[in-house]
Amino acid sequence: MPETYKSFGTILGSTAATTIYSGVSGTALVNSVVFSNTNTQSGTTVTLNAVKGSTAYSLITNAQIAISTSFQALDAPIVLENSNTLRAQAGNTATIHAFVSVLEIT
Repeated sequence: MPETYKSFGTILGSTAATTIYSGVSGTALVNSVVFSNTNTQSGTTVTLNAVKGSTAYSLITNAQIAISTSFQALDAPIVLENSNTLRAQAGNTATIHAFVSVLEIT
C-alpha cells in the first residue's frame, strides 16, 4: 500500500460550499486544515464539512476568523475513505485561503 504525503491549497472564491479536498480510492488521513482570513477590513466565518456519499457531516460550523488571522480547523487527524471529500464555506467572498495536509494510502 503506497503512502504519499500531499498538500492542497485553494482560495474560497464564493460563499457557496467549495470542495477543498477530494479523497482517493483508498484511505486518506487528513492531518491538518488551516484557514486564513486575508481581509484587512473585516472578520468572517468558515464552515467545514466531511462529505460521505451525499451526506455532509459538520466538522466546524461558522467558526469566527478575525481580521488577518489563521484558524487550525482540526484538533486531531481524521480519516476519509473511498473518495470522501472535504468542503468549506466562507462568510465572505475571496478572503479565505484554505490549506489541507493529507497522507493518502492507496
